[in-house]
Amino acid sequence: MIKFFRRIRKSLLTENKFSKYILYAIGEIILVVIGILIALQINNWNEKRKLINEEKTTIASLKLEFQKNVLDLESHINTTQAIMNAGKELLKHTDPNYEFGSLKLVDSLLSMTPRLSIWDPSLYTLSNIKSSGKLSNLSNEDLKIKLIEWETFYSNLLDWSEFHVERGSKYFDYLIENSMNRNLHNYGPFQYGTSKFEGSNEALLKDKSFENIITHRTSHNGFMLEYYKEAKTRLNEIIKLCESYEN
Repeated sequence: MIKFFRRIRKSLLTENKFSKYILYAIGEIILVVIGILIALQINNWNEKRKLINEEKTTIASLKLEFQKNVLDLESHINTTQAIMNAGKELLKHTDPNYEFGSLKLVDSLLSMTPRLSIWDPSLYTLSNIKSSGKLSNLSNEDLKIKLIEWETFYSNLLDWSEFHVERGSKYFDYLIENSMNRNLHNYGPFQYGTSKFEGSNEALLKDKSFENIITHRTSHNGFMLEYYKEAKTRLNEIIKLCESYEN
């Protein structure tokens, strides 16, 4: 092809067709420029397609991570609900005039209340998206906003979780001091039999201090449950936006 154009230029020069040579040279330059522009366009298109494919791969990993987080979260929601239900059932019977024997399975209900169900989601993919600068470059603005909002929400959730653990430790200490601990551990994997000392955990139901602390304990689990439910809603919204990349 180069030799072909060279022959044409040589022919025009030898025939003294200078004006035609100038026009031909300009046309050749234009063709070269057009070729360069086409090459650049193809290169840009390939780069854009490469970035799109990379983004789709990243979002697919994010979706998978968040789906696993939702499954794990559902387990924590169920456990927290069970802890809260146990506290509510005990509060139905706290009364200075409580009659012993009125509430069955006091020990099993009480053994549920000191439990902590703290969700610890995987954040590996999201952390990579942030650290690599890909978060600000996401093509889906709604997803970008949801991920930024998720970061703020999760930070608040962590703060509440720390408070929940701290208050839970105090409640655990209260039970060690005031309950018949051996009777509580008579349910579950570690069973030691009923305590031979006099007393019963039913006596706690007649104690105002127990009513106060179990009220707080149940309320704290209620707050935790609401946080978990909102977290599930937010995660599902993000997963749905991730699925838009599959279309």
